[in-house]
Amino acid sequence: MVTIKDIAKHADVSIATVSRVLNNDKNLSVAQETRERIMSIASELNYTPVRQRQQKKNKKTPVNEVEIGIVMWCSEEYEWEDTYFLSIRRGIENECNKRGISVNKIVHLGNASNMQIGNIDGLIVVGETDEETEVKMREKINKNMVFVNDSPDSEIFDSVVLDYEQATQKALAHLLALGHTEIGFIGGNGNKNATDKKQKEDPRKIYYQKILKEKNLFNPDYIYEVCDYFMSNGYEAMKKALKHQKLPTAFFIASDAMAIGAIRALHEVDIQVPGDISLVSFNDIDMAGFVQPSLTTIKIYTEEMGKMAVKLLLDRLAGREVPMKVVVPSKLVIRESSAEKREK
Repeated sequence: MVTIKDIAKHADVSIATVSRVLNNDKNLSVAQETRERIMSIASELNYTPVRQRQQKKNKKTPVNEVEIGIVMWCSEEYEWEDTYFLSIRRGIENECNKRGISVNKIVHLGNASNMQIGNIDGLIVVGETDEETEVKMREKINKNMVFVNDSPDSEIFDSVVLDYEQATQKALAHLLALGHTEIGFIGGNGNKNATDKKQKEDPRKIYYQKILKEKNLFNPDYIYEVCDYFMSNGYEAMKKALKHQKLPTAFFIASDAMAIGAIRALHEVDIQVPGDISLVSFNDIDMAGFVQPSLTTIKIYTEEMGKMAVKLLLDRLAGREVPMKVVVPSKLVIRESSAEKREK
């Protein structure tokens, strides 16, 4: 049975290029001569697309012939500055490479006005998409979709999600154990424009409020939200906090990138971390252990989330009908940005 790997070998091009040419991907930049060579070789070798073979023989797609797409809710710029989603995608791609699976298309919703996905077997969606996009994807892929970091319909689709309540509990328990009773929150998506897609409230904020209210320690004046999760947004949020006369003695910050920006804002006014203010952030990106001070943070197993998404998708393609929801735990990593509350 001829596969796209055979065609790629004869045409001396990559498997991805063959896949995109055969699926008539109009966004592919390749010479017309190369397109014609690939089509000619496919014809000579009597290549039959996977879906046609399935219809004719009613057999399951071999793993090494599966072609999947990845939809990232964020822009490429966002991926590189806050590497949380980049790490998830890295996990997906590494698992696909390990299993010989072709990644047909990657779409960034942050800058893609018209989502076009080729003829693929399944789709992994990373992040929270809007309802209109979900409808388009459902029409194209049917049930063979896995959502990562979101679970829009757990009765139909597989998903890989975080236990945000557990993660937030770990962060706050650490600060409380250090004697901090005045704990602030810095997060994103607080100022979405009217034209932006509707966003769910950050679960870290929801559980931060819930946990501190149960302990009678919640102060609404200690919440500082901005439009996103970049370093510049963390800097902006801490600048807002510094305008108030009374600062909390500690902060739970929704991303490592924001925490790095917040530390810069504090250093500019000679407030020391953790001497004056302790910080616990979220994600444990590579940079978290190398900034000064290094970040105490909640480690999220992002690459494992990506790998699990691939495994779920393959299991679904193999015939599983019952949708699965995998909840991934987290881990508190203690470094230099948190310390016992200093009595003044």
